[in-house]
Amino acid sequence: MELEYHFSHILELKNLSIMVDNNGGRLRAKLQGKYSLLTWFLIQFYFIFHDKIGSLATYQGSNVPSMYLTPIPSQAHVRMLESFLTSTLFKRPVPMAATIAVTDKCQCRCIHCSAEGRPKNIPILTTEELKKVVQQCIDLGITNLTFTGGEPLLRLDLEEVITSIPPSQAITLVFTNGLGLTAQRAKSLKEAGLFGVHISLDSADPSEHDYLRGVKGTFQAVEEGVKNALDNHLIVGISTYITKDRALNHTLSSIANLCAQWGVHEISVFDAIQTGNFLEEKTIALDKKARRVLLKESKKINKKFKGRPRIITQTWTNSGKGFSRFIGCLAANWQFHITSQGEFTPCDFTPLSFGNVREEPVASLWQKILQHPAYNHHYQSCRMQDAEFRSRYIETIPQDADLPYSIFKLDKS
Repeated sequence: MELEYHFSHILELKNLSIMVDNNGGRLRAKLQGKYSLLTWFLIQFYFIFHDKIGSLATYQGSNVPSMYLTPIPSQAHVRMLESFLTSTLFKRPVPMAATIAVTDKCQCRCIHCSAEGRPKNIPILTTEELKKVVQQCIDLGITNLTFTGGEPLLRLDLEEVITSIPPSQAITLVFTNGLGLTAQRAKSLKEAGLFGVHISLDSADPSEHDYLRGVKGTFQAVEEGVKNALDNHLIVGISTYITKDRALNHTLSSIANLCAQWGVHEISVFDAIQTGNFLEEKTIALDKKARRVLLKESKKINKKFKGRPRIITQTWTNSGKGFSRFIGCLAANWQFHITSQGEFTPCDFTPLSFGNVREEPVASLWQKILQHPAYNHHYQSCRMQDAEFRSRYIETIPQDADLPYSIFKLDKS
């Protein structure tokens, strides 16, 4: 498959075109027109990196390098690459991903739940409000829209929202506990245009997973949900988290072995962060040794399974090594989060609000984040794991406050 890329929203690259070729799964990019040496180097580096890591699957003749990226080549990827170049070459940050909570309800009572402390007495966004917010996200440059919760599959209008998103502009995903991912629901989500699902798995041991989720039967639901999603040709990822102890005890290997048996495409490994139910749990944080162990283990697993399932760790994203130096802290850099009540936050792990989408447009709230001294510069590692940031903006939140808490109130204190 071959596709010509043009960047209509970048004035500096108006005379550049890129012919992107996917030949037998190998990616090649040929630049034509006027461009700088730096532009040529960055674009070549970008495609060489994605060619090297390979493809998880094919989607309409294009490579799927990761669940977090649009298929290459595709019209949606033209937009994603345009956002990447605008941010990295010309220092005008354009977000590529948004996570949107569509409900605060959930069947589970997870030990690590990051949504603890959110108010329950404020109405959640309606279907029409969600559609409006989604369109504003796309207009801003978003090419990856991920629906979270609570448990997003409890929203029976989720398919209606997904259907409103043109696949030529963005991919759509869902983070789910799996309890509602029946064969029928997987089919209706796929028909609505869903690209893939992230299913949470805390342990390869069924009883331990159910204990950590607080509900019996969740492990079985995950296993069945994976099958149902794959049967309906969805890209399937497993989402898990790693504490220091879990990293040192090589928990990831047992999860990866199980995911390989199930046929999962990708495993996302998030650092355990002191937020929500883990707010006061200081012993969970990964230290340097735990990070080394985790990176070594993930590399070994990727080699063992030849990239499927592929392991992606937050620890690598924040390591500053190779391509990750362009990533760093995703919050207010490559993504943002909107709660089910419309609060605009840097990410779904950060209990800080910059305003509400019911009162201000998404683009205006994005600019507020970019202008704030805590977020107006690139952060190589996760802010929520940074002691100085936490001391200034997390530990000063009043104990009885509803979350997320206005960062502007903290600025005045």
